[in-house]
Amino acid sequence: MIRIVIAAIRSRVVPTILVVIALTTSMALLLTVDRIQQATKKGFNQSLGGVDLVLGPRGSGIELVLYTVFHLGKPTNNITTETLKDIERNPFIEWAIPIALGDSHRGFRVISTTSEYFDRIQFDGDQSLSFNKGRAFQELNEVVIGSAVASKLRYQPGSSIFVTHGSESLGRTHDDFAFQVSGILNPTGTPTDRAIFVSLEGYELIHLGWKSGSKIVSLDNVDISQIPRERLYPETITAAYLGLSSKLNLFKASRSINEYSEEAVSGVIPGVALAELWSMIGSVDFVFRIFNWLIIGLSLIGMVTMTLSGLDSRTRELTILRAVGATPVHLASMVLIETILISVISMLMAIGLVRLSTGIAADLLTQWAGIRIELTWISLPEFSVLMIIILAGLIASLLPATLVYRRSLAQGFSR
Repeated sequence: MIRIVIAAIRSRVVPTILVVIALTTSMALLLTVDRIQQATKKGFNQSLGGVDLVLGPRGSGIELVLYTVFHLGKPTNNITTETLKDIERNPFIEWAIPIALGDSHRGFRVISTTSEYFDRIQFDGDQSLSFNKGRAFQELNEVVIGSAVASKLRYQPGSSIFVTHGSESLGRTHDDFAFQVSGILNPTGTPTDRAIFVSLEGYELIHLGWKSGSKIVSLDNVDISQIPRERLYPETITAAYLGLSSKLNLFKASRSINEYSEEAVSGVIPGVALAELWSMIGSVDFVFRIFNWLIIGLSLIGMVTMTLSGLDSRTRELTILRAVGATPVHLASMVLIETILISVISMLMAIGLVRLSTGIAADLLTQWAGIRIELTWISLPEFSVLMIIILAGLIASLLPATLVYRRSLAQGFSR
């Protein structure tokens, strides 16, 4: 019977191919969107471990987390280091790591911080940062780079780099002071891989003599060895990562920071900010899913329509089969088997297409935000969704199968 079904499908190869293409693309689109969304959520949520609060200027918590953690967007304002020192005295706060942003190097974000960053910041739950080569910066002219930076720019410990003031396209290079790579971090699958880390003092040093984005005095004319290191500690920073002595005090600490009277600052909980972000995106995603399921429904309707429209043209074929002993049940089963074959072929093609599209999206997401997506062929929930679609197609094909069965009984296919 399978051979007969395959021959019947080949006799209607063009409409069958169109149905397969429509069903394949709709399945693949549904699974790809869902897979990318879930992988992105997981990647974002695992990018900053060990940090309980992000301290920054008063404003959007989502925006603060995006530009401090994921290097997306630009800082809108700074906070003073005096404010950070005051907040560090809060009994809820166990440690604080300041960061300053604004510069770049060949498309990669430069993060100014302290060496404690490499001891405190975690990823993927409780994984600590580690060095593939070298060590953390110790001197003013030393930098640490992420694995993606080292791979793309082919840097090694000892390589010299110049930092650009602001963005690469608009800013001017700090060409009067070269940094040397002191260490390269192991891959993390987070934005850390695409970052360059310098000390707060080194970052402040290269901005001496700059005003309103322009260099007024060159460091070539300055004896750096005569500048006390404590004099280079910045007066303002972009934000700070905070760790609490107890997570039970998370909301109390956040509230006390938000009520700080000396400066307009916020203590943002990264998980809450990301939940707000997914909530905003979720409404758009819900509408998109509805349209996708509608496309799948239309594809299934097209498959049933193709079968119904071909019944009259297949009268001779079915008559011959009836004459050689095929029962009405056999003829109705042929219609169901056709549907199963078309659905299975579409499913297999959709799985391959999902793997391909996910791979392309993973590369784009890694380049855009440093988030790495784990590639898999098919997961159990995804397979369940495909089975539901195939089952829906099988149920829909009961109509033409029933018509074939009744016509076979009523007419006997005697003509």
